[in-house]
Amino acid sequence: MAHFCTKCGTAHAPGARFCDECGKAVNAAPAPAPASVPAAAAAAAATPALSGVKRRHVMIAGGVLAVVIVAGGALAWLLAPEAASAGSFSRAIDAHLAADEAARDKLLCLTNLPYQKEEIRVASYDSSTRQWLDILVRSGLYAAPVEQSSGGWIAQSQFVYALAAPGKAALRGDKLCVAKGVKVAKVSGYDQVRDLGAQHVAMAKATLTLTDEAAWFAKSADRALILERLPDGDLQVRLPLALVDKQWQVIDETQMSQAAMSGVIGKASAVQGAGMLDKLKSAFRFGGHPAVGKWQAAMGNVLEFTSDSVINNGTSTKATFTTKGNTVTIAPEGAGEAAMDIIVSDDGSTAQISMGGVRVTTLRRVRN
Repeated sequence: MAHFCTKCGTAHAPGARFCDECGKAVNAAPAPAPASVPAAAAAAAATPALSGVKRRHVMIAGGVLAVVIVAGGALAWLLAPEAASAGSFSRAIDAHLAADEAARDKLLCLTNLPYQKEEIRVASYDSSTRQWLDILVRSGLYAAPVEQSSGGWIAQSQFVYALAAPGKAALRGDKLCVAKGVKVAKVSGYDQVRDLGAQHVAMAKATLTLTDEAAWFAKSADRALILERLPDGDLQVRLPLALVDKQWQVIDETQMSQAAMSGVIGKASAVQGAGMLDKLKSAFRFGGHPAVGKWQAAMGNVLEFTSDSVINNGTSTKATFTTKGNTVTIAPEGAGEAAMDIIVSDDGSTAQISMGGVRVTTLRRVRN
């Protein structure tokens, strides 16, 4: 049977090794089959593969352990009590003022006059009220006053302030408000946390800034004078905070007193009577009030406030005192006596007397 070269097609002998025409190899011997691999060599070859599998298992196990450690750390962080800081105190105060409309309105709204009335009549001698309403006239809330006679047996001159359309739009119920909200600009007190045993408490001092200001107030040239008429005209508040459910929250002073009392009882249950009160006072200054002492008014007369009375030119009148931060509300006993607020400065050297939300005079502390 003839054989042909696969390259050039030339016939060649059956036993030829190369094509006589083109030289291509023909009838090449098949490659020898590989020798069988010894069992030991096969085992040696398998060992690295097994080692790689083990390494992968170790790496996977190590990764799982790392995830568990990280997850455990994250869980511990989530379950840990919130640290006392400027951020946590600001968040707590902002949340409190956003949720408590009454507390917010006390900071932002004026209730010293019946603003919901169409007219406010002011006696000619009441210069303080007239000055305030003149500010509102300049702010566009009231028309310019008209002087009238009160009539009657003893006629008196009075000024009538008529509520203008912008004034009606600015009212919130019977209150005149300068803004819709506030937020914390600066806070302190987070570095003075007290451990009362069952609870951690602190007294924070926050400086606030207005948000969403009323249009009439935003464009008023008398912003500073208007702010002075607010109960907290400097936009500074003191608020008690406690760690509740591992988060700092604003609480009221009654809750603070209860927390302080509980802490004192828990730490010294054997203390009784006056000793208990002294301990409570030292733990958290709820005894007395910031206005205790002698004060000289602008006219020269001296007022003295004790824990339960007001002494004016040697005449003592029993009174009740309610304290909120640096503001002391004094309600003298007896008919005809109006309550007044004493707003004590941070350093305790001066104070402002306010009646019905209107600042009356400045007091200076008399040092013994």
